[in-house]
Amino acid sequence: MNFKNITLFIPLFFSLFSISQTNYTISTSGASFSPSELTIEIGDTVTFVNTGGSHNVNGTQATFLNNPESFGNSVSSGWTYQHVFSIAGEYDFQCDPHSSFMKGKITVQNATSIESIYSGNSFKIFPSPFQNSLSIEGCNGGEIFLYSVVGRLELYNKIENHIQRLNLGNLPSGIYLYQITLANNETISGKIAKK
Repeated sequence: MNFKNITLFIPLFFSLFSISQTNYTISTSGASFSPSELTIEIGDTVTFVNTGGSHNVNGTQATFLNNPESFGNSVSSGWTYQHVFSIAGEYDFQCDPHSSFMKGKITVQNATSIESIYSGNSFKIFPSPFQNSLSIEGCNGGEIFLYSVVGRLELYNKIENHIQRLNLGNLPSGIYLYQITLANNETISGKIAKK
């Protein structure tokens, strides 16, 4: 990789980072959550906002045994709490002081592949989420850059085949940002999760 590619990529990385996840808001509305049900994707953030009263968000596995992971905050007023959902599944949550009626559910979906169209051609990166390897299909040459969400380059690889398989078993679980620069200098970018 030469300096020119790095210089061109820096603005692309920050624009990718700014759109790499979606942030949803759930507010307390009287004695309920609004919305009380939400469907999101792996890597998305939910911001819980207490608009008034003494509430909390309790999505812990101690309370909801089937939640894929725990999240929550303490009972108080005037707070904002965020959680990034990195594991697919259904998450129940409640407000502890109003647990008999103030409940909610978040469904976190995980796609099996990410597909894009470029120059009239189809491109696919899969599986999503991946575990030990990641495959790229539909590119005839180019480069892939894989970054952690804090901007550290985790992988740089040339794409030489129509189907390219990358061994990524050494990467920790989490959300990654990818940029693929095709042979015609067109770029494809997005986010992908590792289990």
